[in-house]
Amino acid sequence: MFDGLWLGMTRDEAARAHPMRPALTSAGKTRLVWIYDRPGEYAVELTFPANRPEAKLARIDVHFGANQSSSQGTIEALARALGEPDVRRRKATTNAYGDSSHDEYDTIWSDADQYVFVTERVPLQGRSGPSVYYVSVKRKELVPTGPPTGYVPPPPPKGKDGKPVEEPIF
Repeated sequence: MFDGLWLGMTRDEAARAHPMRPALTSAGKTRLVWIYDRPGEYAVELTFPANRPEAKLARIDVHFGANQSSSQGTIEALARALGEPDVRRRKATTNAYGDSSHDEYDTIWSDADQYVFVTERVPLQGRSGPSVYYVSVKRKELVPTGPPTGYVPPPPPKGKDGKPVEEPIF
């Protein structure tokens, strides 16, 4: 999928592909998010659901630097491999990477198992600065149908004969 990585590979397999280190948070090292980078090009965060060598890669986040040729080349190669996007460059619903002086635009690909987002962070009109790009790859999660609480209403009451009782509607 990206740089020899794919969703579902184990943490050990990812470590053999790239020298990575655990992410450092305010609480210390976390063994669920691992990082590797190519200085001057991009940094990659790999998210695993558990702290085990056999944990399967659940998400890939790539943060490109200001090197436009590197980000454009990587994104163009990714686009060639993925084909036509499902959603082509639309204004992002949430300004996830930016601030009030930037806008974000998403291009989205998907297949049966995953979503691939390319997010472009651009200065607002009238402001200067380079565009910065991010790539996120994550598994599709099936959302159950029905009420979000999981509540299932009880069956209707039964009369003395064992048949459902029709309750009057007020």
